[in-house]
Amino acid sequence: MGRPAHISNAQLIAAAARVAARTGPARATVAKIAREAKVPTGSVYHRVPSRAALMAEVWLEAAERFTTPFLEQLAAAESLEAAIEAALVTPRLSREDPAAGVVLFVHRRDEFLAGAPEESRARAARLTSALQQCLGQAARRLLPKDARGRERLTIALVGVPYGAVRVFLPQAVPPPELDPVIVAAARAALGA
Repeated sequence: MGRPAHISNAQLIAAAARVAARTGPARATVAKIAREAKVPTGSVYHRVPSRAALMAEVWLEAAERFTTPFLEQLAAAESLEAAIEAALVTPRLSREDPAAGVVLFVHRRDEFLAGAPEESRARAARLTSALQQCLGQAARRLLPKDARGRERLTIALVGVPYGAVRVFLPQAVPPPELDPVIVAAARAALGA
């Protein structure tokens, strides 16, 4: 019978995210991640096949944590006002998990997916596709007469909150007082 695991996959990914948020993905070495997780370096390699695979999982975990509530909110929205609530997923995630916020909103996706396994790249592409499809469907439903509805919705619900949290990250967590500013800017972008 083998020894019990010192760390779960989720704990390892969280430790890697914290290191990547502090140092940037290029400098997030397996040794630094192992120190952060308080496990031997060999334990990291026991969990993941490579550093590149781990970095991809860091980005994918953060992206899924953003995408799931964003898509749920937007798909359920029956009005522009309800859709605007999706814009608050960005600052809320950044407050709940600052490392995930830095991973998603400070660094580029390609910094985490460089050298990643094909399955990881395919998962990232599926997340991006789902986000684009949902924005398109919401635009057709909520802005049916606007030829640029998808573009406006993307600016209001993705671009505005992204820009707002970047003012704070990585040095500080976006404060709750930022939420009404994001809502007002999203309304303005949509003419709502």
